[in-house]
Amino acid sequence: MDGIKKIFKSIGIIFLLLLFSSIFFAFFNINPDSISDKKYVLYFTCSNFILLGIFVWIYRKTLINDAKSFFRNFNKNIDISLKYWAIGFAVMYVSNLFITFVLNKTIAGNEEAVRNYIDILPLFMIFDTVIYAPVAEELAFRKSIKDAISNKWLYVIISGALFGMLHIINYIEGISDLIYLIPYGALGISFALLYYKTDNIFSTITMHAMHNFMAIVIYLMGAIIWKR
Repeated sequence: MDGIKKIFKSIGIIFLLLLFSSIFFAFFNINPDSISDKKYVLYFTCSNFILLGIFVWIYRKTLINDAKSFFRNFNKNIDISLKYWAIGFAVMYVSNLFITFVLNKTIAGNEEAVRNYIDILPLFMIFDTVIYAPVAEELAFRKSIKDAISNKWLYVIISGALFGMLHIINYIEGISDLIYLIPYGALGISFALLYYKTDNIFSTITMHAMHNFMAIVIYLMGAIIWKR
């Protein structure tokens, strides 16, 4: 019975992550299609801030205990975390090269949207990508799923697949766009394996935040150089 409760809790957490912004816009009677991109980012960030607070409250005990454990053995934990992230990043990088230069496809729709919003409100997007996304997504796709699924590889596959789908679902225009599931899924699988190895959610939160921060810095540096 306890296992069933955990499964329903995991499903609820994931659906909350997926639908909360839509609920937020509907509650305040805001039509996302009728407002400017700037206002959309502002409202979307407000929605994310509220949801982040909800997730932190739900998993407050885990976050506190895992934070103490992670920073108590910081050097060891960061070393393990970097190794798992590096493998996921390598697969993500190579698959993106294949998608770009072999399949002649552009960057993923999710990546393009994030870059567009960074140009509009960079500070808000830094919060969304470096703080909100790592915490909320790791709690939803790593913590909640691992609580519900005891089998290692079933957990890893489901966690990675759902994480990948989150990042492409709104930008699928044809069957070929499913190829973007590979780079995002690869990173999700590496984070799932890392969490299974450490049983510490801060290991994946830290790597997720670092990965997103690096992506933003590289993009902003490229934008500055391009403008010159």
